[in-house]
Order: sequence, then C-alpha cells, then structure tokens
Amino acid sequence: MSFIGELRRRNVFKVAAAYVIVGWLIMQAGEVLSPALHLPDWINSALAFFLILGFPLALIFAWAFEMTPDGIKKEKDVDRSGSVAGATGKKLNLTIIIVLALALGLFAFDKFVLDPGRDATEIATAVQVAQQQADELTEPSDSEESTDQKPAINHLSIAVLPFENRSNREDDQFFTDGMHDDLLTTIAKIGSMKVISRTSVMEYRDTVKKIPQIAQELGVANILEGGIQRSGSQVRINMQLIDAATDEHLWAEIYDRELTAENLFAVQSEITKAIANALQATLSPQEQQRIEARPTDNLEAYDAYMRGRQLMATRDSVKLKLATEEFNKATEIDPLFALAWVGLADSLAISMGWADVRAEDAYPIMEDAVKNALAIDNGLGEAYASLAWIHDYYGRNDEVEIAYQKAIELSPNYASAYQWYSQHIGDSDPLRAQESIDLMQKASKLDPRSRIITLQLGSMYGSQGLFSLAQAQYRKTIKIHPDFSAGYSYLASLYLYQMGQFDKALLLSKKANELNPRLLTRAWVPTTTYLQLGDLEAVQELRKKMASQGAKAWRLGLVDVMINVGKENPTGTREALNALLPEIQHSPRWTRYLGFVALTLGDIQHSREIFLSLEPGWLEPEQWPGLIERHTVYSCAIAWVLMNTGNQDLGTALLQQTTSYIEETLPSLTQHPDLAAPDTCYLVAGDTEKALLSIETQLAHNHLFAWNTRHRMPMYDLIREEPRYQAAVAERERRIAVQREAIARINKEAGNEL
Repeated sequence: MSFIGELRRRNVFKVAAAYVIVGWLIMQAGEVLSPALHLPDWINSALAFFLILGFPLALIFAWAFEMTPDGIKKEKDVDRSGSVAGATGKKLNLTIIIVLALALGLFAFDKFVLDPGRDATEIATAVQVAQQQADELTEPSDSEESTDQKPAINHLSIAVLPFENRSNREDDQFFTDGMHDDLLTTIAKIGSMKVISRTSVMEYRDTVKKIPQIAQELGVANILEGGIQRSGSQVRINMQLIDAATDEHLWAEIYDRELTAENLFAVQSEITKAIANALQATLSPQEQQRIEARPTDNLEAYDAYMRGRQLMATRDSVKLKLATEEFNKATEIDPLFALAWVGLADSLAISMGWADVRAEDAYPIMEDAVKNALAIDNGLGEAYASLAWIHDYYGRNDEVEIAYQKAIELSPNYASAYQWYSQHIGDSDPLRAQESIDLMQKASKLDPRSRIITLQLGSMYGSQGLFSLAQAQYRKTIKIHPDFSAGYSYLASLYLYQMGQFDKALLLSKKANELNPRLLTRAWVPTTTYLQLGDLEAVQELRKKMASQGAKAWRLGLVDVMINVGKENPTGTREALNALLPEIQHSPRWTRYLGFVALTLGDIQHSREIFLSLEPGWLEPEQWPGLIERHTVYSCAIAWVLMNTGNQDLGTALLQQTTSYIEETLPSLTQHPDLAAPDTCYLVAGDTEKALLSIETQLAHNHLFAWNTRHRMPMYDLIREEPRYQAAVAERERRIAVQREAIARINKEAGNEL
C-alpha cells in the first residue's frame, strides 16, 4: 500500500480535518468568552499557540496509535485482520459532520447576531468621538501639543498690561486706556524688543492671574504694570517693570505732571527709555527720534484720538461709526495730527468687515487720510501698512510689497503689518506659501491671543495640507476664546472641505450657530455638509431658518440651486441658476460655482460665458499662471469648455499647463495636491488610468468633498462603468453612511436635529 493510502487507512486525514474544525470552534468561543469573563488579551494568543502546537502531535498520534475495543494500542501491535480503523473512520466522519454543523451555526450567529451589534458599537464609538469634538475641542492631542512648542523666551520681550484707572471716574477710562495704547505703541518702536500687541494684553484687564502665568501665556520675559490717576489739570502715572521669572521689580517710577499733551508724550518717552535701559536694549538714532516725537500739541485732539482708538477696538458696528467720528474730530482740531489720520483710515478699513461700510465709499477717504498722514510724518509704520492695504485693493501689486516692507521696517512690532502682508502673499502668490506662513507666525508671536490671527494661521496650515497643525491652531483659538463662533466655524470647514469628516463638521457648525445665531443667514457649512450627506430634507429646513433670520435673497437663491443639484433635477437647477445669476455678480466665488453647475447640466456655452465673464484672461495664455494658481480645481474644467466651444488648441494648451502645475509645482506647496482634483485633468486628456488612481488617492486621504457634484461633469462619463470607479464611489458612500448613522444617533439621544 502506498504512503498516502496508509495515511487514509489510519484516518490521519480525518483526524487532521476534525482537529482543524474543533480548533476553530475553540478559538471562536475564546473570542466570545474572553470579554465576558474579563480575561487578559494574551489568553487567546496562548490558546492559539497550544492548538497549533497540538496539531502535529495529533497527526503523530493518529499515525502511531489505533483505537480498539480493548483501548488505545500502538498501530504495530494491532492485527490488521481485526482492525477497526474503518469503523473509527466512520465515527470520525460523523464527528466532522456534527462539528461542521456547529461551525456553520456559529458562523451564522456571528454574522447575523453579533455583527450588527459590533456595527452598533462602532457607530456608538463614532458618535462619542464626534460629540467629544464638539464638547472637548479645547484639549488638543499630544501630537498637536508638540506642534505648539514655544522657543526659549527672548529676554528683550515685554507685555504692557492694561493700566488701572485710579481716578475712580468712569469718564477717565478712555484716557487711561488711551495712555496704555499709546505707551505700548511707543515701546513697540524699539526694533530689538518683542512687544506683545494690544489685542492680547487687553484680556488681562482685572485679571487674578499671577505675573509668571501671564508671561508664560504671552511668551515674554518681562511685564510692565501701571496705574493712572487724572485729577483736574494734573495726572499721576505709576509704572513698574517686573521680571516674570523672579517676580522682582527691575524698575519703578512715579510721574506727577501737569496735564498737557507735551507732558504726556514726554513721560511716555521717558518711560520707554527707562525700560530700554533696564533691559539693556539698544536704541538706534532713528528709533530714539521716533520715540521722542510729539504727535500733537493739542490735548483736546489727543483726547478725541484716544476715544477713537478705544471705540475702534470694540469691533462693534455702532461704536465703529463713533470711532470714525472721533478721528475726524481729532483731525479737524489738529490737521497736522498724523496718527489721527491713520486712525481714520483704519476705522474705515475695519468698518468694511464689521459695519457694512461699502468699499467703494471707504477706500477713497482712506487713501486721502493715509496720504495726509505720510505728508506730515513719513516715519509712521502704521500708515505704510494702511497704504499697502489700499494699494492691494486697487491692484497696485508692486507698491503693496514696498509699503508692507516699509511698515515692518518702521514698526517692527506692529502685528497687523505682518498679518496683512502674509494675507497679501497668500492670496496673490501661492509659490510663496512658506513665506506667507512665516509672516503670520511672526504676527501670532506678537499678538498670541488674537482671535483673527490664530485662525488665519490655521487656515494657512490647512491650505498646505498640514491638517494636524491646522486643527491644533483652531483648537488653540477655541481654548483661548470658547465663545468665539468663528473658531468652531473654521474647524468645521477644515473637517468638511479637506478631511471628509462631515459628522464633526455638522456638530461644530451647530455650536457656532448657537454662539452666533446671525450665522444662519449665511449657513454655508451646514448647508454644504447636509448636501454631502445626501440629506436634502435637512437642507430645505435650513433654508427656512435662513429665510426666517432675514437672509438675503441671493443667499436663498444659492441654496435653491444646491437643492436642485442634489435632487438631480436639471430643469429646476437651470431655472434656479438663471434666476440667481444676475443677483450674484458681486460674488466671484459663487458666480464661478454657477459656471461649474452649468457644466454639470451640459450647458457648455453658458458655462463658458459665466467663466469668461469673471476672468476673460482664460483666453490669454500669458495670464494663465496666476489663474491656474488661484483656481486650480476649475482650470481643467475650463480647458474642457474651451475645447468644446471652438477653442480646441487653446483648451489643450491650458490643460497641459494645468496638469504640469499639478504634477510638478503643487506637490512642493502642499502635502495633499490631490485636493486639486487632478482626476478632472486626466479625464479631459483621456487618461483613465491616472484619473482612477487620482480618485483612489483622494479616497485614501479621506477627501470626500464634492464628489457627488463634481463627478457629474461630462468628462466623467469615461469611467462611470469602470469597476474601480464604482468601487471607489461605493466606499465613499459606505463611509458617509457611517457618519449619517452617527448623526442620527446623536439626534435621537439629544432629542433634536442638528
């Protein structure tokens, strides 16, 4: 008999099969019982080890021994004529059948009973994580904390805390705050020192925090405290400079002066020089001259100027109007008061964002005011920063750079100059992204508690694909300012547009709306999030809330377009688009979106008209580099439009230039160039393999935003039937389904709708 035949006769194969099946059942039972009995994780590993170790022993036993009516005997001692191996084999067959039946039963139980329970657990976990993102956003992870490590503190760094108003007259608070603001600005003219901006230090008015804690939070080595007492024509100014590490006084002085503009500025100059001397800071002749300068000799003009500064700092729409009036008053009293002219320009600039002042009304006045200021004193860094802002508005790019650099040279501690310069570079030249980030980081060091600067720095991190840094930055803002709605909105946008975590985006946008109900008039994040989740009913409910809050008609019309796109209703989409287009010309962003929507409808000529109405430069190759940098996601779609509306060669050239930019330049600017949706470019070029790989890369990075609209463009017809494309779409839907389930669970537990 052959060796194989002998293995069969001795039931070795049947013993092996029975052992494997029984071993599998034991392992499955172990997985079920271990959690219930609270057994350690190594138990299952040990069980598997011994089962594997026992397998060869079982085979050796089956080969060497035989079960007989008289018990177990060595196979060589059994008379083959009386062997019962055949009967034993039949028993093993029955055993295998029974064990297989048990195995199938256990498999069915696991699949249809335990699996749904595990899914529910996973969903509950997802719900818990999402809820914690809304409730515990102020606690960054260890990895995020590591991104915010502070360098060694510069011994020439200082924070000037808000001064105490010791006159006990509420009317003198403007004067006290104005003196604080002015002295801080004067000290900031010393280029070798790091001086924390007003925005950050004002949080410490009436604080109970100790000096070392304040210094640590602001990243400085020294603290200046003071108090001001105004009485009739006299003023007493009490100052003390403190070493934050030792809490010891480095310098202190009391100034009693007659209340005149000349005396006030002289005292500020004395204090600044005393601080520089105490800290051994070097003063250049130019800095000394700027410190000793007297902005005005008129106390009434100075009072109006200080009131304007304090009113402007509130960012309140009504108070901003009053601030502009105070600055105007100051310039009328003293037309040679350069800082008052700068204040007038800045109050109008801020009012455009906070008080609905129209740009076309504000900028001419701002430009005249800044020109007046510089004609009086061309050494005002703040004036050059405002001038750069004006140049930027009018598109004078070369002058913008010169003005910002001059502002930083003259006012090296003016955080807004770095902030605005950073924004200008980020908006106009993506190739200088790192320079833009460096400038915003500098602004953040000078104004570490600024709500706007911390958010803008996070936005820059996000644009470079540095999502962990962006999250940490937004959470830092939320931790410092838990009632600031924009912190939650920015983080929600990161989750929505870049990270594909729609459930978290929805929770955060809900928190933002609770803090600032006016956000419902422009509820783009929750609207877009619901569209990604496929919840059109929620979008329609949100539209009703927007209307009840007084949202502008064009915003409601935009939601109507989105709803019809989501419903895949071409007729309704076309009607809503045509009705909205004349009303939305003021918004290039949303007009561009409508051009994109027209393309998804197959209205190619209409799409062309919309895109070219915004940027006629698409027909001028010399303008393409800037357009491609700013509108990378749209560029290849526009190339396709040109190719299919009579400009084949032009469209082909635009396609090639955009693809080269995406493949060769963009990876050096961002860690996630796939966010630019290069699959569109590859499909326009007919390269389905690269397009599929691009889509799979986006899926791997969880970039799930806008698939359900962008993929409706005609060029995607090339891959709609491809199994790889269908698998990617199915996986995206699976991930979104998990998020929908998480949101539904939260709604049920909270008893309301997000």
